[in-house]
Amino acid sequence: MNTYECVICLSINHSSKLTCSTCGTIPAQYSILGVPAVQVNHISPAYIPTVVAIGVGRANYSHASKTPMRTVRVDYYADSDG
Repeated sequence: MNTYECVICLSINHSSKLTCSTCGTIPAQYSILGVPAVQVNHISPAYIPTVVAIGVGRANYSHASKTPMRTVRVDYYADSDG
């Protein structure tokens, strides 16, 4: 499986994504600058290099993951006494 870990938020992304699905950072291997960057203006692309601050907690010190949404029955929260 072709995945990469975002160096900014530590989330796992598929290699088909050119930006991180969580924080929007462009990884170094896909960036024009050769370092992780964030695209600022979508009309006229301007890229700002992004670095990880040493000693700062990122994503609760663990990998970010998306949790699938759950659904419940319509009457799940209804009062059973009627």
